[in-house]
Amino acid sequence: MKTTLSKTILLLFIQFCFAQSATYEQDNFWMELDRPTGGMVFSLAVNSIAEVYAGMGNGVYLSNDDSNSWTLTGLEGITSYSLHIHQNGNVFAGTGGANSLYRMESIEYEWVPLISGIGNVISIMNVSSGDLFIGGWTGIYKSPNFGETWEQVLEAESGGWVVNAIIENSDGILFAGVTDYFGGGGVYRSLDNGDTWEHAGLNNKFISSFAINSNGMLFAGSRGDYEYGGGGVFRSEDNGITWEQLTYNLITSLAIDPNDVIYAGGPGGVFRTADTGDSWEHIITGMGSVSVEGLSLAPDGYLYAYHNKLHRSVEPVFTPNTILLPETIDIKIFPNPFNDFLNIELPIDQNLHEFIKIEVFDSAGRLVYCHNIDNQYSKTINLSFLRPGLYYVSLEASRQRFSRTILKY
Repeated sequence: MKTTLSKTILLLFIQFCFAQSATYEQDNFWMELDRPTGGMVFSLAVNSIAEVYAGMGNGVYLSNDDSNSWTLTGLEGITSYSLHIHQNGNVFAGTGGANSLYRMESIEYEWVPLISGIGNVISIMNVSSGDLFIGGWTGIYKSPNFGETWEQVLEAESGGWVVNAIIENSDGILFAGVTDYFGGGGVYRSLDNGDTWEHAGLNNKFISSFAINSNGMLFAGSRGDYEYGGGGVFRSEDNGITWEQLTYNLITSLAIDPNDVIYAGGPGGVFRTADTGDSWEHIITGMGSVSVEGLSLAPDGYLYAYHNKLHRSVEPVFTPNTILLPETIDIKIFPNPFNDFLNIELPIDQNLHEFIKIEVFDSAGRLVYCHNIDNQYSKTINLSFLRPGLYYVSLEASRQRFSRTILKY
C-alpha cells in the first residue's frame, strides 16, 4: 500500500513538474536573440525605428531585422562601453580607445571623434538644457555644443573612480553614480545644470545605475560596497538627501518604464517591482540563470537584457505613446538642403490628417520651431530665422511619428 501510494505521489509530482515546465515554456518572459560576434555585449541602445545598436569589444554593430543579422558600423577593434541615442537620431559611443567619445552622423556609418585622453567613457547623457555630459574614469565632462568643446565639471577623487551613470529629474537636478574601488564614491548631485557637484550619500557604494519614477522618487542600483561587499537597490524621496535600502543583491543596471515598473538586472538575472520597490518578482523564464550586465528599454516597449548573451522580452512591457511611421509612407520634405522655406507634403491615401504636429530641432536637440496643421495635405513653413546648419524635422499624428534630417544653407 505504501509503495503504491509513494509511486502515485511520485507520478503526480513528475506530472506537475512537466506541467509547470510547459507553462513556463509557453509563458516565457524572455527570448534569446542572436548577438554580434566578438564576445560579450558591453552596451546596447535602440532607436525609434527599432534599430538595435550593440557595443562590443571590437566595435559597434547594428541590426534592423530583430537581431537576425548584424552589420559592423565602425570603431573596429575598439571596445564600446556605452551607447546613447540623442533625440535627434545621432548615436554616441563611449569607448576605451585613444579617442574616448564618438558621434555617428550619417547612414554611411561615419564616426566622428569628439574627445580624447580622458580614459574610458562609461556614461553618456543629454539633459533638458541641451547640454551633453559624459562620465568615466577621470570624472564628468560637460559640452554645451553637442560635443565640439568640453569642460571638466567633476574631477575623480582617486585612481579607482568610475562614473557609471548620470540622470536628470523633472526639476533639472542632475545625479551621478560613482564607484570608487579605493573607498568613497556613491551619489553626487548638481543643482546648477552640472557646473558644480556635491556628495549626496551612499558613500562606499558601487553605484551602477539610476531610475526616476513619475513621482520624482530616485532609485540607485549598487553592484557592491567598499566595506561590506553587498549591493542592492536604494530609494530616495528627497532628491538624494536620505536613502532607504530595498534589496541586498548585486545590481548592475536599472530600467523604468512609463508605468513606473522598475527592472533591476544583475548576476541573478532580472527582478521587477510595480510598487516602488516594496516587493520584487524574479523574471527569468526563457532566460534561466544568466548574469545580466545591462538593461535597455526600447521606444517600442521591448526590454533588452545583455552581457554574455542577448535577450529581449517576448512582448512589449509597455505601450508606446507614439509609433514611428514606416519608411514606405511617402512623406515629402523638400527642398533639402533648403534656404528659407521648407515644403511638407503628406500622402493623400493615408489616414494621417486629423491633426499634424510639426517640430524642428537643432543639432543639440533644442526645439526651434513648432506648428500644428489641421486637415491639410501640404504645408510650407518659413525657417528663415534659423542659422545655416543641420536640423531635424519631426511630424507626429495619430500616435505616429516621422522624422528626417534637413540641412539649411
